[in-house]
Amino acid sequence: MFLALAVLTAVTLRQARDDRLVRTTGAVWLVFGALHFGYHVQHLDMYGTRDQVLNVVTLSALLLVPALLVLPVAPVRRDGPRPVRREGPR
Repeated sequence: MFLALAVLTAVTLRQARDDRLVRTTGAVWLVFGALHFGYHVQHLDMYGTRDQVLNVVTLSALLLVPALLVLPVAPVRRDGPRPVRREGPR
């Protein structure tokens, strides 16, 4: 699974301007991360307190990045504001 996600991520990095592909990759990572998080949270009893906390914090952080990729991005304006020409003495 990790190798398949790595290939998808590599393809997405090469075509980062494709918003649909970026959002799809984020959604795929989000689904995987949520299932991965759920599994590990149910099996925390085998760890000490410090490792339990680190597992939850790390796996939660790994859910944040794909969640941000899924959010819609405001379109970039290409025309931008035009400079104002001022007439005056030269």
